[in-house]
Amino acid sequence: MDYLSLSIWGGYDAKPKGADQSFGQIFKQIVGDDTKVMVVGGVFSEAAAADAVANHTDLIGVGRGTLIDPLFGKKILDDQGDTIVSQISPEQVKKTAWTPGLV
Repeated sequence: MDYLSLSIWGGYDAKPKGADQSFGQIFKQIVGDDTKVMVVGGVFSEAAAADAVANHTDLIGVGRGTLIDPLFGKKILDDQGDTIVSQISPEQVKKTAWTPGLV
């Protein structure tokens, strides 16, 4: 298996009840180094993306964050993470190129 994708409702750093480690950390121990673990959930900023990869998982998926700001990843690559838009607004909807059904 190349990778295991976990969609975590409580966020990338969520832990099972009573656990000391996040779901990503636990699954990484289970699957080992040959399988990457990707976590999706609660990444809306450059700081959250960096924390997720540094402390909880190998890879992240940024779903809602990228829907809100389609330039999410590019802004991080261009050292403009502080300009990431993390909340949707009427002005931001115009920049997203969402289809009418999504709006």
